[in-house]
Amino acid sequence: MKEISYGHFYDRQHNKKSHYPLKGQIELTYHCNLNCIHCYCKGLEDKEAELNTLQWKRILDEIQKQGCLHLVFTGGEPLMREDFLELYAYAKKRCFIITIFTNGQTLNGKLLDYLAKSTPFSIEITLNGITKETYESITQVKDSFFRVMENIKKIKEKKLPLVLKSNCLKQNKDEIAEIKAFADDFLGKKRAKFYFKYDPMVFPRLNGDKAPTNFRLSFKELLEVKRQDADIWQEYKKDLDTDFPNLGRDKNFIYGCTAWKKQFFINPYGQLKFCVFSRKFSVDLKTATFKEGFYKTFPKLLNEKFETNSECKDCRLRPICYHCPARAYLETGDEEAPVPYYCELAKENARLMEYRAEENGD
Repeated sequence: MKEISYGHFYDRQHNKKSHYPLKGQIELTYHCNLNCIHCYCKGLEDKEAELNTLQWKRILDEIQKQGCLHLVFTGGEPLMREDFLELYAYAKKRCFIITIFTNGQTLNGKLLDYLAKSTPFSIEITLNGITKETYESITQVKDSFFRVMENIKKIKEKKLPLVLKSNCLKQNKDEIAEIKAFADDFLGKKRAKFYFKYDPMVFPRLNGDKAPTNFRLSFKELLEVKRQDADIWQEYKKDLDTDFPNLGRDKNFIYGCTAWKKQFFINPYGQLKFCVFSRKFSVDLKTATFKEGFYKTFPKLLNEKFETNSECKDCRLRPICYHCPARAYLETGDEEAPVPYYCELAKENARLMEYRAEENGD
C-alpha cells in the first residue's frame, strides 16, 4: 500500500483549494527554563500579557471550525505553562494532530505518564550538543545536559514518538554528525525517514537583538557540517542537482513566500501572524476572529511591491536565497535591504549548482 501524507489527504478533502489552515504553530509562552544563546524570542517574555486558559480554548475552537488539522505547541518552553496538560487535552479532544516542541528539561513524571496514555503525533527535542560542555555552553544552565539525556531515555522507554534536532552554531558545529549518529543509534533509522533534524540558520531576536547572529556559520563551515554525515551530504547534493528555480511571480512583488496559505502562527499574546518573524498583516485574536485574519488579512501581502531600487528585486538568486522581507527587517530594519550573509550563501549555493550542472552535462 502506498503511504500518503496527511497533507496530501487534506488537499483532497479541500478539493485542492490553495488557501486553508492546514497547520498552526502555537507559541504558548516565551518563558523558558534555559537561556540559550541563539533563542529568537528571548527578551519578549511578559507573563501578565499571555493569553489565559479560556482565551486559548476559544481560539482552539475557532481554528478547529476553520478546518485546521495539525498543531505545534511551542514557545519559549511550552511545558512552562501550568495549564499545558489542560490545553493539550482540550486540543486532543478536538481531534487535532499535535506535535510538541520542547527542550525536554521537565518532560518526565506525571506529564510523561499522561502523554504515554494520550500520545502526540511527535515530540521534538532540541539537543544542541552531545557533550555536557558543548550543550551547556549553549543553554547556559548547569546540569541541563544530564536532565535532557535522562528524559530522552525515559521518553524512549515510554515508546513515545521522538525526534531530536539541532541548530548549527559555532559552538556545536563539530558535533552535529555525532548528535545525528546518536539519534540513529538510539531511536532507529528507517529508509527515507530519520529521527533527526538540523537547522543551518540562526536569526536575530524578534525584539531586534542581533546577538544570535554572532554564532552563525559561514558557508564553508556549513559545508563542513554537511560533509560530516553521509545522509546529510547526500540530501544536500540532491538539492544542488535540482533545476534552478524561477522567481514564479513578477519581480516587483516583494513577497515570494506562500507558506501562509496553509500555515499560521499565534504568539503568546494572541497575535495571529502569517510568519513567525513578522508582525505585518497580523490580527489580535482577543478582538478579531481567526477567520478574518487568515482569509482576509493575510492575502493583502500579495499586493505588496518593492518601493525602492533594492538590489534584491532584480537578483536572479532570489528563488534560492534565505532573504525575505521579514528576515531582512529583523536584520536591517528595512524589508527591502539585502542581507550580506544571505547574499553570501545564495552566491555560493548557485556556484555549486552551476558547477554540478556542468559536471552532469546539463
